[in-house]
Amino acid sequence: MLKIEGLRKSYDGNEILKGISVDVSKGDVISIIGPSGSGKTTLLRNMTTLEQADGGHIQFADVDKDFQKLSSKDIQTIRRNVGFVFQNYNLFNNKTALQNITEGLIVARKVNKSEAKKIALEALERVGLSDRQNHYPSQLSGGQQQRVGIARAVALNPKVIFFDEPTSALDPELVGEVLKVMRDLAESGTTMVVVTHQMNFARNVSNKVIFMADGHIVEQGSPESIFEHPSEKRTQEFLTDILANV
Repeated sequence: MLKIEGLRKSYDGNEILKGISVDVSKGDVISIIGPSGSGKTTLLRNMTTLEQADGGHIQFADVDKDFQKLSSKDIQTIRRNVGFVFQNYNLFNNKTALQNITEGLIVARKVNKSEAKKIALEALERVGLSDRQNHYPSQLSGGQQQRVGIARAVALNPKVIFFDEPTSALDPELVGEVLKVMRDLAESGTTMVVVTHQMNFARNVSNKVIFMADGHIVEQGSPESIFEHPSEKRTQEFLTDILANV
């Protein structure tokens, strides 16, 4: 469904992504793990055209082109078919939970207001926040704000939802409520690509795990193969270090 080949990205002459290739099939839940600075967030932002890649090729949603040859229409097509859940929620502080979801539907998708409200309410119900529809972000916990962010992505009915470390800004006691929503989405067949430090999620919910380091995909495979039988020394070192601190 989504195929990325040879993705490259540099900042100020420093190459962050060094020829990344990723295949995403319908229904996949792919967890991307690795040390800070390995390029995980940059990969997500370039795959979704939130940033412009320096090189590589994308096949997705009727687009089959090199990244550098994407037209404005191509970029619009790609973005219309992805959802993105940000680390720090990215909600409008002056809009209610309901309005944060309907905004994209009405402005970007040209959905009429009554239909947008119906879709948004269904999305809020899916993340367990029907009773918070008229609350502003300042009236919601971090976990609730992130669930609104997930509802906003779900409401767009994208082919793939990308999650950029969705629990990293949360207090530890709020992490579980967000992970539960993500597990529910996975079980319902939602295609997801998740950058995460939550190893239990990567191990127990994903069907594929990608380990990145230094701008490369070092190793990828099933959760069992990555967590129980990693073949690369760099993967082994990372997992030994991070699991020792869990």
